[in-house]
Amino acid sequence: MSAVDFEAWAIQPLKITLRGRSFHVPPPQTAAAGKILAAAVRGEVNLGIVQGPVPDEVQTVLDSIEPGEHPALGSVYAEMLAAGIDETTVDRAAYYAVFYWARGKQYADSLAALLWAPRDLGEAGEGAGPKGS
Repeated sequence: MSAVDFEAWAIQPLKITLRGRSFHVPPPQTAAAGKILAAAVRGEVNLGIVQGPVPDEVQTVLDSIEPGEHPALGSVYAEMLAAGIDETTVDRAAYYAVFYWARGKQYADSLAALLWAPRDLGEAGEGAGPKGS
């Protein structure tokens, strides 16, 4: 009987480097896939990428996510918090992971750049304060 080395076709973990540490997020289990896809739908609706409301059947899946459960990051969510990473950054990592697993790296990278990349405001933004200041 011959063996097949399937490693080249296996889904690799998502490696997130943050604050000098590397976090390895294993590919989600099948049971988490529906929750990740539902979270991606909600994210796309919230961002205005998809017109919505979130469909009722998708909301039902979202409602099944337990408090403290993070389907796209799994236990890495708590690991990041325990490492002292601020909640906003951990939430961004969770958002990224949702789109990484649901739509792929290129899509997740594009949204992350759009949402969180520093903006060059140019001369108009330099030193400008809020109106009335």
